[in-house]
Amino acid sequence: MKKETVERFRSGKKEFFLGLALMFIGSIVVVANEKPPDTLQTGFDWEIIPIVAYLPETGFMGVLTAFLTYRTESEATFRASSMAVALQATQNAQFLVGVYPEIYLDSNRIRLEGFLETYLYPYKFFGIGNNNPSSNAELYTPFGTRFTLRALYAVSGARVQQGLSVGARLDIRHDNMRSIEAREDGSIGLLGAGFVAGHNGGWFNGVGPILSYDTRDNNFDARKGLFCEATLISYGKVLGSTYSATLTAADLRGYVEITEDFSFAGRLMVQNMAGTPTFILWPSIGGNNNLRGVIDAQQRDRISLLTSAEFRFPIYWRFRGAAFVDAGEVAPNPASFTIPGVWVGWGGGLRFLFDQEERISLRLDVGVARGDMQFYLSFNEAF
Repeated sequence: MKKETVERFRSGKKEFFLGLALMFIGSIVVVANEKPPDTLQTGFDWEIIPIVAYLPETGFMGVLTAFLTYRTESEATFRASSMAVALQATQNAQFLVGVYPEIYLDSNRIRLEGFLETYLYPYKFFGIGNNNPSSNAELYTPFGTRFTLRALYAVSGARVQQGLSVGARLDIRHDNMRSIEAREDGSIGLLGAGFVAGHNGGWFNGVGPILSYDTRDNNFDARKGLFCEATLISYGKVLGSTYSATLTAADLRGYVEITEDFSFAGRLMVQNMAGTPTFILWPSIGGNNNLRGVIDAQQRDRISLLTSAEFRFPIYWRFRGAAFVDAGEVAPNPASFTIPGVWVGWGGGLRFLFDQEERISLRLDVGVARGDMQFYLSFNEAF
């Protein structure tokens, strides 16, 4: 990741049309393997999906994904189990191999989901606070592995997507910090000076309960229903963690179908990290699924607050569109939140439904925040 990376893709027009072209090419590749429309076949199905994506934090990335699904019921309201294996390499020399299962058991009464990733992933640390400038960036390179498993069991309704569920989440992460580079002006930042927890890597392991209420009609592209989840995760030496901390989080989402194929989506998300967590997991704002227009994790602190509103609509054939407003802020405590400190991102985008039945899509978003324009080419809705 070189000095000019920060300024890359700010001219706008050329990158926008390049993104559209890549999205269209990727769509053609995937649709070639699509199953016939209006069918939900039971049993196993699989696809190999090569695609070029783009995020401001990574530049262009190539992703090769093997996607396996298993459906026990042909009825669309039953969710299919899936397993994705992905290989990722980015323009900024970031590499990742991951496995992403989402398994439904007992007629959708039990859901097991999570991921296992191994990565060599240079990234930027900008500091702690709500107004970190890009000039603060320190490039660090972790080589690590992380594993998360979430298990939910339906306690009201026949399935986890029909009401209240309870469960648990297990996090295991280990980072070996390969290097920390000086800032662009040659100065040593907080991370390089060793003043930030996690500068030398280590283990960050935790476990805790989840309370979830889910009535969404689809987990890739919801158009009606609710999703409300509360999480409490304790990280500590009992599980071999180098760091001790407690994460509390609430994620509230609502979806309303205005007319057929037109819908509104809203979200409110709060995270709080107490104790001494590794800096990589401090609550933050920004990024592809968080606050579009703001660089991912440029602003970090003890507490993050995020809200989003999005209007989704059909355009033509398999193409759909969205207009959105995201807003968020980070702070060391609740009293430190201020109206002037709120980051606001707004914009719109295109979606291409390559699997109409499951509502799996390619997504191109353009987000603007405080005069900076960012482009995102990825999969499925932001939330």
